[in-house]
Amino acid sequence: MRITPESFRTKTGKIITLRSPEVQDAKALRAMMIEVAETAPYILSTAEDFRSKPEDAEQKWIEKYEQSSRDMIILAIHEGSIVGNLDFSAFVRFKNSHRGHLGMSVAPRMRGEGIGELLLRKLFAEAPNVEGLTQIELSVMHLNVAALNLYKKVGFKECGRTPNAFKMQDGSFADQIGMYATIAL
Repeated sequence: MRITPESFRTKTGKIITLRSPEVQDAKALRAMMIEVAETAPYILSTAEDFRSKPEDAEQKWIEKYEQSSRDMIILAIHEGSIVGNLDFSAFVRFKNSHRGHLGMSVAPRMRGEGIGELLLRKLFAEAPNVEGLTQIELSVMHLNVAALNLYKKVGFKECGRTPNAFKMQDGSFADQIGMYATIAL
């Protein structure tokens, strides 16, 4: 699903454009995800997970989303570079087709600028274009306090917790918190 491109100012005045990816963005998106995975202990994938995928994995991922009327990727672009992304997939079975799940990442050098909030608000603006969608869900590690605060700020509510869902690099465990938000139709 393609979204309507739109530009915004960050908290410090940087111009960010939110848009759908193009196939030629695949290499830069992969590089950003490796950078995020190397610096953010709270995402599910490691840098090695991204490196071990075939070179064309992100390209195929982008193509899949382009062809879908229920899924979307939103890129955050600053000065020609990808500095954030949000991917959203709606469920397909009848009984849960009113729901969808998101994942989101922001490049380390751009954290604290409000890009995550811009990405989430853009998703909420585009979500009514997904037929039958009424609920957006996500999972977040309980240790990721900044993300939890952001999700609550934009309207997500906690709906469950799985203890010890994630094993961290140091051998400790983190809980998974499930959250949801309803969308305005």
